[in-house]
Amino acid sequence: MQMSRIDVVQATLEAVRGTRYLELGVKDGDCFHAIEAETRVAVDPRFAFRVPVPARLRRLGRATTGTLYFPTTSDEFFRRFASRLAPFSVVFVDGLHSYDQSHRDVVHALDVVERGGVVVVHDCNPASAAAATPTLGEASATEGFTGRWNGDVYKTIVRLRTRDDLRVVVLDCDEGVGLVLGGEPESRLELTHEQIEQLGYDDLARDRRRLLGLRPAEELDDVLDLVRRCREHRAALQSAP
Repeated sequence: MQMSRIDVVQATLEAVRGTRYLELGVKDGDCFHAIEAETRVAVDPRFAFRVPVPARLRRLGRATTGTLYFPTTSDEFFRRFASRLAPFSVVFVDGLHSYDQSHRDVVHALDVVERGGVVVVHDCNPASAAAATPTLGEASATEGFTGRWNGDVYKTIVRLRTRDDLRVVVLDCDEGVGLVLGGEPESRLELTHEQIEQLGYDDLARDRRRLLGLRPAEELDDVLDLVRRCREHRAALQSAP
C-alpha cells in the first residue's frame, strides 16, 4: 500500500516527539482527524463537516490546548490567532494550491514552528499538465484532466530550495509530500524568482527529481533520521555551558 500524507505527518510528529499540530486546509477532515497529537489546530474557511459544539466553545474561550477549529483563511489565522497558539511541532500545508498562497502559507508556518520542527507540504509533485495548472478552472478545461488538481505548489518547493537556510525534500508518494526543516541544504537551486514564476509543467517533467529534491517514499526514515539528528544537535548546543 502506498504511503500517504497521513503516514508522513504522523511519522514526522513521532520523530520530533511533537505534541502540537497545525493543519491548513482541512476540507473533510480525513487527514486532520486521523492524526494523533495532544493539541491539534484545524484551519479552513469552510469545514466540510460539523464542528462539535464543545470545540466551538473552547475556541471562543481562547483555549490553547486540545482540538481546536478555526473557520477562517490561513492568512487571517496567522494574522489574528497563530502567535498565541505557537509554537507547533509540525505544520501541514494543504490549503489553496496556488504558488502564491502555498508559498505564503509555508513562510508563515516557518515562523510558528518550533526549533527542530517540520513543515509538511502536500501536492508538490503533479503527474500531469492538467493537474499542475494554477487554478481549478484552468485544470478542468485542460486536456487530460482527471479530477486531480495539485496547482503550482511545485513552484513553492522550487523557491524554498533556493534558500540557504532550509533543507527541503519531496517524497514521491500521495501527489508529492514535501518536508521543510531548518538547516543547510544538501543541494541548492540557483534560480531567480522571475525564473521560478516562468516555470511550466514541461520544465518540471524534464527535471523533477532535481527541482523538487524528489526522493522515494521508502527514504522517509532516512529523512526523519536527519530531523532527529538536527534536533539533538540543537538541544546539545542549548544545554552547553
